[in-house]
Amino acid sequence: MSTAGRRAAAIAATRRGIIDAARELLATQQWQRFTVEAVANRAEVTRVTVYNQFHSKRGLLDGVLADLTDRAGMDQLLTDTQDLSAGEACALIVRRTCLFWHSERQLLRPLFGLAGADLEVASILTQREEWRGNQLRHLVRRLTTEPPFDQADVLAGVIAVTSFPTYDALGPLADDPARAALLVNHLVRSLTG
Repeated sequence: MSTAGRRAAAIAATRRGIIDAARELLATQQWQRFTVEAVANRAEVTRVTVYNQFHSKRGLLDGVLADLTDRAGMDQLLTDTQDLSAGEACALIVRRTCLFWHSERQLLRPLFGLAGADLEVASILTQREEWRGNQLRHLVRRLTTEPPFDQADVLAGVIAVTSFPTYDALGPLADDPARAALLVNHLVRSLTG
């Protein structure tokens, strides 16, 4: 491997270590303890290294969330469902979304709770929800036949019933993402006519 290749691999490994450390802190510590210094200590790097990789605490948090969605393939939902019927696409998107919410509850629950008190966290989650809404807009167009509501209202309803707070509010049902997905899929289909 060339020197440039080894350097790129080392940088990628450092970034991965920082993201893993940040994820662990977010899932196990109070928000006040989630600092660049705490992440650096957990990752066994300097604060400067964290700043070089992510530029800010906000950038670090966004990096963690981007990593979560990338690893879960959430950015591939439209591509993965383009050859399916609208109903099959809906079922797959809802199933993968519920599985994602379920697998990341330990990290997402405190973040969504914190969004009510921390504008920075709220801003990052709002950006992520806007992206999710843009993805769901394509699904709603495919599913909607003759809805009793305006398409923007239907989209708002679909975003709400497929959101993490709604999933988390399902209580014991959220412990079984396959069962939760059946209910959420039914709700989406009833909204889209």
